Amino acid sequence: TKVFDIGGFQKELLLGAHEVGQEALIGFYVLHVIVLPVVMIVLLGVHFWRVRKDGGLVRPKSADLPEQGLAAAAEQESGRPVKSYGLMALVRDRTPAVNREVRNTVLTWPNVIYVIGAVSMVTVFVMLVLGLLFDAPLKEMANPAVPENPAKAPWYFLGLQELVSYSAFMGGVGIPTIVVLGLALVPYLDREREDCGVWFSGSRGKRVALASLIFAVVVVVGLLAFNVNYGWLRNWEATAHVPQIVITFFNPGTVYVAMFALWSIVVVQRTRSTRMGAIALFTCFLVGFVILTYFATVHRGPNWQFYWSPSDWPVH
Repeated sequence: TKVFDIGGFQKELLLGAHEVGQEALIGFYVLHVIVLPVVMIVLLGVHFWRVRKDGGLVRPKSADLPEQGLAAAAEQESGRPVKSYGLMALVRDRTPAVNREVRNTVLTWPNVIYVIGAVSMVTVFVMLVLGLLFDAPLKEMANPAVPENPAKAPWYFLGLQELVSYSAFMGGVGIPTIVVLGLALVPYLDREREDCGVWFSGSRGKRVALASLIFAVVVVVGLLAFNVNYGWLRNWEATAHVPQIVITFFNPGTVYVAMFALWSIVVVQRTRSTRMGAIALFTCFLVGFVILTYFATVHRGPNWQFYWSPSDWPVH
């Protein structure tokens, strides 16, 4: 950080000032209500266009089998497809579905769209009911001169906050970026055609997911226990003055990522399947995030110290 203060630059970039104030609040408000929704809409548009251009999310093996029943007999007799289709988009070149009857499949429109609409309405209704029954856990007005201790993020961000407690840059930027890029690369790395659209890609995938779950639990819980009992580099006399750059790139969070990546590579080598490696990696990250979220919610107290329960927190 003597050459380039990554944390300080990141802080000024996000806050728009040297300290939290009105400019920072306006900046974060604009970021959440304008910038992020626009980026999400653009990415969703590209995603759905690409899915449509490629002929759908997945093409199961049964899609090419002959249909049975009256519809199939009528099609054979007339020589024309009996299904009706809606024109949803115009794309250049030909898609895999051109000049071929889509058999044994469910079309996105109207079947899936109706289901998505129904589920969305039910979800909104449930959220409205919960909002009427339970008040939001709002506290007194925030006072920048007397910050809350512990100052915890919303529960769904507490897993990230635990990572940030190890290293602000890797926990808040580096590791989330690695996870997002890893998930985005899965469709490009997994080119296997067997068992497409099947949960866990069959029984072998279920065994890989179960083994990955056990591995992730052992790694995350073990490293949390080690960190709570023995601390990390700067808590040890021999490495008390280690440079910040070492802490940034070598901390419990980066160890999690390295262990999960190594496990994924081992799974790929043993199964000879990129998809199995992706299932292993995704399972590890999911289990790790759940455990870290629980740990930060229940066991982190004032000054981000470990407590078995909130009832053990010191009373002021």
